[in-house]
Amino acid sequence: MESQFYEHVIDSISEALITINQDRKILVWNRAAKFMFGYDKVEVQDASLDLIIPPSYRERHKAGYETFFRNIAEHSTYISETKEFEGLRKSGEVFPVQLTHSLFKISDQEFYITATIRDVTITKRYELIKERMEHVARHDLKNKLVVISLTANRLNNILKKHPVPKSLDYMKIIKSESEEVLTLIESSRELMLLESGQYPRDDAPVDMVKIVLTIQERMQSLAASRNVTIKFENWTQKHVINVMADQALVIRSFENLVKNAIEAENPFGNIRLVLLQNKTGFADFELHNGGNPIPEAIQKVLFQPYVTHGKQSGSGLGLYIAKLIIEKIHGWQLTFESNREKGTVFRIVAKTLTLDKTNKHT
Repeated sequence: MESQFYEHVIDSISEALITINQDRKILVWNRAAKFMFGYDKVEVQDASLDLIIPPSYRERHKAGYETFFRNIAEHSTYISETKEFEGLRKSGEVFPVQLTHSLFKISDQEFYITATIRDVTITKRYELIKERMEHVARHDLKNKLVVISLTANRLNNILKKHPVPKSLDYMKIIKSESEEVLTLIESSRELMLLESGQYPRDDAPVDMVKIVLTIQERMQSLAASRNVTIKFENWTQKHVINVMADQALVIRSFENLVKNAIEAENPFGNIRLVLLQNKTGFADFELHNGGNPIPEAIQKVLFQPYVTHGKQSGSGLGLYIAKLIIEKIHGWQLTFESNREKGTVFRIVAKTLTLDKTNKHT
């Protein structure tokens, strides 16, 4: 009866409770821990805590426990401060947590350590949304509105002296800047949905060959203005390569990557759009460009928001959004390498993408 009451109490707690003993065996794994990490109690009873710790934290966690266990004689009781770390779900998702540790000690040979863990994914998401909106309000929207205001003043002065010719030019500026403000507002909303993984993905069969050809055509004007050539190479020898995906989002991410490559390419350089079949049978997309390699300092933060390099304009969100669309929304993989020997290569591994082997050349 007492054990049932005890289990009922710990299962009613909203935070995850995990208790290990001096042998590091998991003794307590409450209901919240099950839903937070995705494992039933029977799955973790004989497992290491590494099961729920991301690889990047494991060595530090192990070293901390070794030190604590080695110095257990110095502690009669212990409650840690609340700290922020990351947890690892059964699905492979890494998520932010806050946790505290407490010690219940019977002797130096028998003691129990309990971790109280809170999933702060929603809190972090709202903090990110707030930070994003503040950045947009302080910088992007403010700058656009300043341009609109100054242009309106000039338009007003010109209309007093010259009723028609110049006024049309300034009207175009007002219209263009106003549209950009609206685009910024809408893209901020879209970005929040992408970051949270709540974007309403509209899956349908998508032909990757057609998408790459579409991107090539759309980017020709920008490339020509910079004396850059875009070439498409289909190494799969297939005319149709089908994948289930959100076509609009895939095109958006590919456009961001290609636009970025064009802006980084030297005049009279070449951009290569390559489709190829990797060893697993999936078709990959590679984007090759020469130009100067991306500086190492920028490489480390390239996919973070508001990072720009070598451009006088731009929001610094293009590659960040591409990464979100490819990895968070579609579950694919986006990587890159950049050096003087090979130039810069972005690579998309579409894990769910398969080749239609029944296609024939026409």
